[in-house]
Amino acid sequence: MEIVHFDVPLNSNSRDTIWNVVGTIEGMSAWLADSITEEEGIYTFTWGKHETRKAELISRRLKHYVRFHWLDDDPKTYFELRINQSELTHNYSLEVTELSTEEDAEGLQQLWEAYTDKLHRTTGI
Repeated sequence: MEIVHFDVPLNSNSRDTIWNVVGTIEGMSAWLADSITEEEGIYTFTWGKHETRKAELISRRLKHYVRFHWLDDDPKTYFELRINQSELTHNYSLEVTELSTEEDAEGLQQLWEAYTDKLHRTTGI
């Protein structure tokens, strides 16, 4: 297994605002996928007209983090979006962690960089 991990500085002083963007279906639909739906604990992420992936929410702490497992991946894999606040500066960042197979790691880094770039462009945070 390989860990893809990085922090993205955020342009907001409000944990509530950040949570609405990274911890809710509506917010994640603005930058992580074209649409996200949930039915009985299974989330369907859709990009374009035909690409979909299903994920299970495996852990969540309100206003702190969400952790998902892609149902079509190795059972040990996951991705997590965590809101961190610096004790020194009090600025917020989004910590992205994905545990994946080694062959997927390089592509995932680029993919998450594109997603977080879209996060900044579409939401302003």
